[in-house]
Amino acid sequence: MASATTAYVADILDQARRLRELLVKHPWDVLRPVGARPDMHDRIVLTGMGASLFALLPAWQALVRVGNQAWLIETAQLLHDLPELLTERTLVIAASQSGRSAEIVALANRRNGLGTLVAITNDVSSPLVERSDIVIGIESGDEHSVSTRSYVNTLAAATLAAELLSNRASSQASFEAAADAVADYLETWRDRVDSVKESIGLPERLYLLGRGASLAAADCGALIVKEAAKWPVEAMSSAQFRHGPLELADPRLTAIVFAGHNTLDRDRNLRLLKDIERYGGRGFLADIEPGNNVADLRIANAHGIGRAVAEIVAIQLISIAIAEQTGIEPGVFRHLEKVTTVE
Repeated sequence: MASATTAYVADILDQARRLRELLVKHPWDVLRPVGARPDMHDRIVLTGMGASLFALLPAWQALVRVGNQAWLIETAQLLHDLPELLTERTLVIAASQSGRSAEIVALANRRNGLGTLVAITNDVSSPLVERSDIVIGIESGDEHSVSTRSYVNTLAAATLAAELLSNRASSQASFEAAADAVADYLETWRDRVDSVKESIGLPERLYLLGRGASLAAADCGALIVKEAAKWPVEAMSSAQFRHGPLELADPRLTAIVFAGHNTLDRDRNLRLLKDIERYGGRGFLADIEPGNNVADLRIANAHGIGRAVAEIVAIQLISIAIAEQTGIEPGVFRHLEKVTTVE
């Protein structure tokens, strides 16, 4: 079974265009007054559910690197386990493609004693927007299926917003270059899917492993493979994988290891990949260039934080390849709907 340009595939192919549209509009500029008054808040909480949460990881890292007191936490846990993080001096950055998911609406309704609420969303008429102080629209258009364009645009908007808040140099050029690289990469999407089917097949035990900013793609990638292809997969940091799960390495294990965003991470990840293969597992390096004597999974030629966009696109194509091999249309929900409205 080969996918025509289904709704899910169409969303994937439209990502570069939608990212360019976002970058032209600069919606994160609305945060300049907040960035000019760092004394207004004593902490920053970034929150969301599912793909929206994972898209915030590079932004959280950017904030913490320059000394901000910042937390990245799923909204359900924030509301029910750690509500003490929400005070009158908390800057909350809540990401939600729809602005209507159950936990996000509950957070938006909890305005008493809450500082500034910033919404990162695609639906400017949602309950989240109605109750927010500041709104950053992600300009991803109407998404038909599993999160694709909304994930990429949330990641870019949140990262650029974090840089603005921290008075850091903007990485917009990296995202612009990534949009071009992804557009070129996806011109041959059909050939790439067929190549993945031939090389990876239907892995019995599939792991997505990475470090640093690559954890965003690992976590979101595992989510979309489950959603779009109905196939079990686990995401984990490369470092944590050494602390026990490496015992799973045998011919039944397939590990896709993201090469990483810097030389040190790449060296560590290559060592892990070689150990997985040495113990009998199958390893694939998700990288711009082929690996050294290991199988490789080519990603779009993006650099800097823009690489986070390229990484997730490669996993999107894997989800298509797995779905086609099991005879299902990729990206079609069986039990869920686009918006989760029940906690």
